[in-house]
Amino acid sequence: MIKWKLNEVMSGRRVRNKDLAEALEITENSIYRLRKSDEMPRLTPQRLAGICEALNCQPGELLEWIPESTASPRAVVNNLAIRRSSDSAATSQPVLVQHAVSNDYPALPRQALTRLTQFCQEILALSWQGNRLYGPGAVVFSDLKEGPQIAYVEKDKLVDPDCLFVIEQNRPELNAVVLYYSGDGYDTDDYELLTLTGPQSPPECFVSLYQGKST
Repeated sequence: MIKWKLNEVMSGRRVRNKDLAEALEITENSIYRLRKSDEMPRLTPQRLAGICEALNCQPGELLEWIPESTASPRAVVNNLAIRRSSDSAATSQPVLVQHAVSNDYPALPRQALTRLTQFCQEILALSWQGNRLYGPGAVVFSDLKEGPQIAYVEKDKLVDPDCLFVIEQNRPELNAVVLYYSGDGYDTDDYELLTLTGPQSPPECFVSLYQGKST
């Protein structure tokens, strides 16, 4: 696997998210997602060149090849890995996915609904776990070609006022706030702000997936 070392390079140079965001003319949220990625994200040559120019580094400083035999599983929330549930019964029950701000948005594509339903237990479990460890926040669901990537982002790392409002109003024991990305990159603000409610509560999903107990 190719390890993405942007977080290490920025930390070593003491470059803030705000500084790099201004240099690249993108949002701090986008920089946060780029820093939190363990594997190299999909970047255009121009975007990679912009990062290197802003950080005064070579592309090789941002990348490290790790043999697959020693690579660790993709991790989220401080290296706590998401595990797929072997029990498909829960995802066959109704899952409620709602636009979190208003009803003026177009209906979600079938693929997005399928993906969110398929991973509802993982999303709810991670939402509950992240809330307990780091406080209120949202689950970022990126539907990449090589497979979905799911991560937790704390509220104080977000700047979107709609997202902050929804997080403040959300009840984490019942629902999860989701930022759904359908694109292949992280350098975009084109996400759907959603809430997800499953047949099991977030605490139940957490117990089922992370502690290996049936609910």
